[in-house]
Amino acid sequence: MLLFTLFMLLLFAGHLLLRYHYFQQFHEHKFFHTGATVLNHYQKRKPSGKIYQVLKLRSDNGAVFYTTNYEDLINLKGRRVRLGIITDKITFTEYLRTFYVPSYDIRIFEKERGIKSWLHEKIVGQHESNTTAELFSALFLGEPIGKPLRRDVSKLGISHLIAISGFHLGVLFAILYFLFRYPYYQLQNRYFPYRNMRFDLTMVILAILFAYLWMLDFIPSLLRSFVMLAYGFFLFHRHFKILSFEVLFVTVVTILVIFPSFLFSIGFWFSVAGVFYIYLFLHHFSHLKAWQIVILLNIWVYLLMIPVVHYFFTTFSWYQLCSPLLSILFVIFYPLEMLLHLIGQGDLLDGMLLKLLHLRAQIYHFQTPLWYLVLYIFLSLVAVRYRLVAIALPLFAIGVYLI
Repeated sequence: MLLFTLFMLLLFAGHLLLRYHYFQQFHEHKFFHTGATVLNHYQKRKPSGKIYQVLKLRSDNGAVFYTTNYEDLINLKGRRVRLGIITDKITFTEYLRTFYVPSYDIRIFEKERGIKSWLHEKIVGQHESNTTAELFSALFLGEPIGKPLRRDVSKLGISHLIAISGFHLGVLFAILYFLFRYPYYQLQNRYFPYRNMRFDLTMVILAILFAYLWMLDFIPSLLRSFVMLAYGFFLFHRHFKILSFEVLFVTVVTILVIFPSFLFSIGFWFSVAGVFYIYLFLHHFSHLKAWQIVILLNIWVYLLMIPVVHYFFTTFSWYQLCSPLLSILFVIFYPLEMLLHLIGQGDLLDGMLLKLLHLRAQIYHFQTPLWYLVLYIFLSLVAVRYRLVAIALPLFAIGVYLI
């Protein structure tokens, strides 16, 4: 393990030096012109009442940044642009994360026609409500959502279901495996009985998921989930025990070596924390029946993520207590909505969804103190060894509401 850690640290340092070289090119001149894809575009208003445009962009060299513009721009989300940015005040740490830069001379390219834009039009065209059109564009194509919808899903505690990530990738993997299993079994019996069905189907599904990832332009949350899935399969094929904390550690280190910018990604650490608490539950309670695991695991992860989530996001409503149930139902809802959109009936459940999203709720604000978060992380690590601590951990998690 020591040799592995040293090797990974060397790779991490090498990758970081390469990123620093890219940063120097980016930072070499105060005024830098770059091509970029607009990831999100929305309006904000100053206290004086003046409206300005906020753009979130990914440059051609991979840097993700925000900028503002006071022109009356059309909606540029998903469009290609070229602009000048002022880079002299950007630090290397900011370059690895998401930063803000002033910009000038923005030029908009002709709208590209591709499979993603075609799918977007097909999805949006099935909905009369802008809310549900935005919801399913986010759910299937990973498009950013606006502030009103973000507030609605946060109120229900289902932000993790809307932001396309490893949860969705796991559901897609299960759907594809279910669909391909029987046809492959028939072909295997007749033509190649010597083949390993699990290995072959996994390789085919990983190829399909990679194509999906490529179509969505390598969304970071989905990319890190795909890397974890592919790496997990590699370890499983090499007969490693997948559900172990050592494998989780190796996976996290490997991903950080490949993508150093994830070190500053809140979403990445949320993913790591979620997987850790899943492992912790299975480590101590895998003896339970399957239906008990399905129900209790969702409640467990929801409760144990509370201190971590509330350190960064303070919003709470009583509707969030329904989050575990909605997470279970989502496993049915997600493939059902995919089927409905494929047959042109994507708006069939819109009425129910709009009622759910527009529920009125009293909003409270709680923030986990840093000292409490550090203590909670320490107890979470101790809970790996001591089952009694693991049993008490949910009580400590909800204690954040009492301090």
